[in-house]
Amino acid sequence: MPTLDPITLANELHDGVIQELSALLLQLETYERRLQKDPAAAEADLQRIKDQTRASLNELRKLMTRLREMEKTNPL
Repeated sequence: MPTLDPITLANELHDGVIQELSALLLQLETYERRLQKDPAAAEADLQRIKDQTRASLNELRKLMTRLREMEKTNPL
């Protein structure tokens, strides 16, 4: 498993999880507004948001696994 230097880790967090969470927040805000106007469409939005949240969690878990493996091979 490749190692992560601090710059690579910061980039992966910024370009990956942080961007995904920012997008999810915007989608939730849109969902709130849409729920009042078109509940049926909002329901589909909510399902998509849930799917994207699961995907983001999986990516974060993968990153954490990589970090744990690095710690095992290169303890501080």
